[in-house]
Amino acid sequence: MSQVHGKIFGIGLSKTGTSSLAQALQILGYKTLDNMGASRYVAGDLSSIDLATVEAHEALTDTPIPSFYRELDARYPGSKFILTVRDRPGWLKSCMKQFNARFAETQSEPNRRLFEDLYGTNVFDEARFSAGYDRFVAGVLDYFKDRPSDLLVLDVAGGEGWEKLCPFLGKPIPDVPFPKANVTQIRWMRMEDLVALAEEAGRALLPWYEGELAPEAQRSGVGAALTGRRLLGRAMKLALGRDASEAARKAAFKVLAAGLRKLNSEIPIVSPMEPVPPYEERRRWNHLWLVDPLDGAEAFARGDSAFSVNIALIEDGRPIYGVVHSPARGVTYYGRTGKGAFRRSAGGDALALEAAAKSAAGTSEEERPEREAGCSFALGLCLVAEAAPQGALSCESAMEWSVAAAHAVLAAAGLQLCDGATRPLRYNQSALSVRWASVCR
Repeated sequence: MSQVHGKIFGIGLSKTGTSSLAQALQILGYKTLDNMGASRYVAGDLSSIDLATVEAHEALTDTPIPSFYRELDARYPGSKFILTVRDRPGWLKSCMKQFNARFAETQSEPNRRLFEDLYGTNVFDEARFSAGYDRFVAGVLDYFKDRPSDLLVLDVAGGEGWEKLCPFLGKPIPDVPFPKANVTQIRWMRMEDLVALAEEAGRALLPWYEGELAPEAQRSGVGAALTGRRLLGRAMKLALGRDASEAARKAAFKVLAAGLRKLNSEIPIVSPMEPVPPYEERRRWNHLWLVDPLDGAEAFARGDSAFSVNIALIEDGRPIYGVVHSPARGVTYYGRTGKGAFRRSAGGDALALEAAAKSAAGTSEEERPEREAGCSFALGLCLVAEAAPQGALSCESAMEWSVAAAHAVLAAAGLQLCDGATRPLRYNQSALSVRWASVCR
């Protein structure tokens, strides 16, 4: 048998902070896999796990790892085990939302058996899940009772993080906040609400826009209601001497700020419209909105339709939700990590960008859309997502709020916006600017 090296196993049950742990281990430099799933399940039988996948990673978390911690300990001596725990009411609430009857209907047979082994049911039942949680945690603590150096109990939801994890693994504490991935109130945020908010902000821009509307925008009904609002906007511009682009930007941002704070008042907003907090404060944030109410202001001012409203939700430096709405073109691009990316014309059905990518396979370098000077960065990148080219792009730099929403769309479509070293761009950096060089899978 070849030499077996120790691993890091996250053995907390689902909804106890396993996604946050997985991201933390990645930040520490470990090749990590979260929730590998099960293709078969027999209690106590390690062949239920794809050991080739285990061998290919340094750290693994979530299903089915917790169900086999004893067998994995025997198979990989010298391993470290991390038991994530959570307050009972919060855990039960998350399980109730996630593991409902609809979820149970989509479960594979191995996962159904695994849940029944843990909880006595594969559909949420408060008493059974609560008893299963107690039984599992007690079993782990008893198994490792004489080996405290091999087990770490970590309450991520309760605020524990680097100060416990890093000494346990012998790693220095990174200069970034501990990840808070998969926060329930954020993951259950509706994409439709963000799309509707971006479209409302787009309508606030149009009274100041002097250019033509695309047929898609006309079909949305915007054109019919626009004439009177445009006259009012022009009158205000003449009377007050206001710059049209700046007035439009302020009107759209007012809509966005109110809507985002209504959706979640605890997530800070970073935008060119408000003073940006210093990095020493921002670097502690796990989540923030990056918002540009008028990306492509030069295009807007000259009557060119290539401007957009951008909304991105950043989680631990990664864009996880993104909306890019073009009000003058009547087109919206949107995407959410793990849920896909879409393009929707006003009055039309949403088209999955993954499907568009397949139909555009083989797009040549010469066929890739070029971004005109002063036009929306986000719209140009969404055209890339729609055509799905890979490889080098002309290196460009921009402010984060002009790029993050489109990057979220790209990521949801299975692509990444990368730097020159093919690393995905990260956000909420000290200068709030990014520079990209390629699109990669």
